[in-house]
Amino acid sequence: MALKKEKGHFQVNESILAALNIKHPEYINTTQALFNDVVMFYVTVMANEVSLLISTSSKDLYVVYESLTIKTAYRTEVKFPLLFKDVPCDFRRAAIKKAAGIVKSWNTNKIRWDLKIKKALNSKSLKTQSRLKKKAGKPPILPTSTNFPAQLYSGMFKDDTLETVVIKLWTGNAWVWLKVDYFCRELPQGYTKGSMSVMMCDQQAVLIWTIQKNTPSKGKLDDQIKALGKIRILSIDLNLDDPIVVGKVLEGYEDTGVVVELANLRLKGNNRLSHLRKRYLGKIAKAKALTNTHTELGFLPPKNMCANLWKRIKQLEKEIIETISNSIVEFAQQYNVSVIVFENLKTLKPQKGKYSKRSNIKRSNWVAKKIQKRTTKKALNRFSIYTVKVNPAYTSITDAYNGGKCLRGSQVGALNLYLWTKNGLGKLVLTPENKIYDSGENAARNIGLKYLVRKFQKPVTLKHPGLSTGCVAWQMTPVDKGTVVIPSWFACTAITK
Repeated sequence: MALKKEKGHFQVNESILAALNIKHPEYINTTQALFNDVVMFYVTVMANEVSLLISTSSKDLYVVYESLTIKTAYRTEVKFPLLFKDVPCDFRRAAIKKAAGIVKSWNTNKIRWDLKIKKALNSKSLKTQSRLKKKAGKPPILPTSTNFPAQLYSGMFKDDTLETVVIKLWTGNAWVWLKVDYFCRELPQGYTKGSMSVMMCDQQAVLIWTIQKNTPSKGKLDDQIKALGKIRILSIDLNLDDPIVVGKVLEGYEDTGVVVELANLRLKGNNRLSHLRKRYLGKIAKAKALTNTHTELGFLPPKNMCANLWKRIKQLEKEIIETISNSIVEFAQQYNVSVIVFENLKTLKPQKGKYSKRSNIKRSNWVAKKIQKRTTKKALNRFSIYTVKVNPAYTSITDAYNGGKCLRGSQVGALNLYLWTKNGLGKLVLTPENKIYDSGENAARNIGLKYLVRKFQKPVTLKHPGLSTGCVAWQMTPVDKGTVVIPSWFACTAITK
C-alpha cells in the first residue's frame, strides 16, 4: 500500500533488493514479458495523441486511458481495445503509469531537440548552422520494445511475513497465486514497504521492494536565515587525486556578513582507485590490441569483451562513491549543516593521451559527478539537508581572506622546488602577502563564500583566525541576465582597464 503524503513533509522513495526463492522461475519471465507488452501497447496509444497525455493529471490518468482501452458492461465499444485478455486492474495500471513516463520523457526531449534545430536554422552562416545541427544530434524516437521488471501493485501480492510473500504471476495461460521465499536486509528505520517488482537477473530471481518514508521539511533556506539570523553550510571541493574531498564548515551571520570557519573535512581514496583502474584499463587496452576487431563498419570489439575487468572497475568506483558520499552526509549531520555546497562540474572533459590515461581521467570525472548525485540524494532523504552548486571559476586562485589573486604552484615552483614539488605543483597557492595555502582548502572556502554572497544582503567577509576583521573577497555584479559573483581582484582589474 502506497504511503500517504503528510503536510510539512516530503516523501522519500528508495528501493531494497531481495533474493527470491521460487519453484517456477519461468513464471517471472512470462509475467515480465506480458508487462512489457502491455506497456508498449499503452505507449502506442499515448503517442497517438500526446496533447491528451500532457493535459491529463496523474489522478485522472487511469480513468482517461481505461475509458479508451477497456470494455465494460456500460462501455461496449472503445477506441483502442486492449489486445491482452484477463489483465488484472493493478497490473494494467502499473503499465499505464510506466508508459506515461516513457511518452512524457520522449515529448520533453523532442521539444528540446526542436528548439535546437530551430536555433540552427535561424543562424546566419552555413558553418554555424551545420555545427549546431550536428550538436543537436538525431531526433529522439519512441522505443520499439522495453525490458522493465514486472511492477506489482498492492493488489498483486499479499500475506507478507518479512520472509515469505504470496504474489500473482502469469503462467502464459492463467494467473496463479504463488507463495515464495525472499531474503533481504532489514528495513531502515522509519521506512514502510510499498509496491514491488520482480525480474530474473543472471539466472537468479530478484524481488525489488519500493520503500517509502515521510521526512519533515525544514522549510525554505531564506526563511531559515530570517528565523535564525545565520546559516551553517558545508562547502566541498572535489579533486581528481587525493584528497578527493576537501570540505569546510562555514557559519555566516546575516546582520554582520561575517563568516566563521568551524571545521575541516579531508577524505582520501582516489589515488588507490586511480592506480587499480589504470592497471585494469591497461589490460583491457592490451586485449583490444591483440583482438582482430576490424570490420567494414570500423573497429567494433566483440560483446562482453573483458567483462570481468570492467566489472572490477565498476565495483571499485561504486565502493568509493558510496563510501565518500556517506562520509560527507554524516559529517554534515554531525555539525548540523543546512546546506551542502558543491562546485558545478558539468564542463569537465578528459585530457588527450593514451587509452588507459584518457579513460582513467574520464572515469575520474564521472566518479566526482556521481559523488555529488549520491550525496544530494542521501542528504535530502536522511536528514533534510539541501544541496546546491556554484560556478567554480576563480575559486582556487582567489585568497579567501584578503581577496587577492593567488599564484598556483606551477607558476612559482622554480623559486623553491623542494617545497612546491614535494606537495605537488598544483596543490599549493601563493597569496600577494607571500602566504602559502592549500589550494583545495582555499577553493572550499571560496565555494562557500560564493554561495553566501548570493544569500546575504551585506558584503560577506571570512574572519581570519588571527585578525579581528576580514576583507571582502567576493562581490555581486549586475549583468544583462541577473547577477554574477566575481572576485574583488577581478573587479579591480576590470575598472583599471
